[in-house]
Amino acid sequence: MILAGDTGGTKTRLALYEQSGERFVRQQTETFVSPEFPSLEDIIHTFLAKNHVSVKKACFGVPGPVVSGRAESTNLPWITDEKHITQTLGITSVKLVNDLVATTSSLPFLSPDDLVTLHAGMPTGQETRFGVVAPGTGTGQGFLHKTAGQFMALPSEGGHADFAPNTAIEVELLKYLQKNFGRVSYERVLCGPGLVNIYNFLKDAGVAPEPAELAKRMREENPAAVISSAGQSGEFEICAITLDIFASVLGAKAGDVALTLVTTGGVYLGGGIPPKIIQKLVDGTIVKAFYNKGRLSDFMKTIPLHVIRDDHAALLGSAYLASRL
Repeated sequence: MILAGDTGGTKTRLALYEQSGERFVRQQTETFVSPEFPSLEDIIHTFLAKNHVSVKKACFGVPGPVVSGRAESTNLPWITDEKHITQTLGITSVKLVNDLVATTSSLPFLSPDDLVTLHAGMPTGQETRFGVVAPGTGTGQGFLHKTAGQFMALPSEGGHADFAPNTAIEVELLKYLQKNFGRVSYERVLCGPGLVNIYNFLKDAGVAPEPAELAKRMREENPAAVISSAGQSGEFEICAITLDIFASVLGAKAGDVALTLVTTGGVYLGGGIPPKIIQKLVDGTIVKAFYNKGRLSDFMKTIPLHVIRDDHAALLGSAYLASRL
């Protein structure tokens, strides 16, 4: 048995995997509310005790950079250390990786049924570089490189790169966010709180009204979920415009990822948000922004763009990485 983990600022999921040849079969899986626990070790202990199992190999995807086997989570007050997990829980081999390294490592194991293709591109099957952008609680980014028949996931903190507007309204959004945050990264726009930032900009700038019914729902429910749902149904104009901007910025960011390492194998959209707004993503807004790269626009049209439907991708990637320990 292999223990795989996907740690996020909102939730942490753990799963036991059984390796069968080149396949990884997921067994017991459980989701925990991350802020309710003082550390990842406490979650692991709870999970293993509940399932009455011991494991020898484990890999955990964590938010933020991992340096010398140690990570300070970006959106959690956790400090996680490979050696400490080994010592306190008795797991022989433990590996911590950036959460996007985990997601990116899953790409070779995903089937067509695990994906929604937004733009097919013109792949030849010989591509060696792939990119991932994953908006969720934060904005993750990663790359996958194939060399000598082996896949290697490359960590990235590109979600914290400077936000670059491409339209007049995005320029105004940047100015608005600068007043609130100073420096503005993509993570201020492309994540759950980012959806709310866009919404508040539109409301405060008077671009679209906020009906009383919507204001009540924004106070009483998860605001990002309200925006996503109402934006796709067209129930409220301000939510629809919010999703338009979000999709356009996400497409531009995905295109930048493709250009950065020439990821001709495609760019994959992971994280919690893309599968939930798939109705919006298939309308062409994101694809238009993806290949709108001036003199390189024709080249961009050759690069595929997919959404990862399987929300267990990070767990699958972690299981694969654990198997190599």
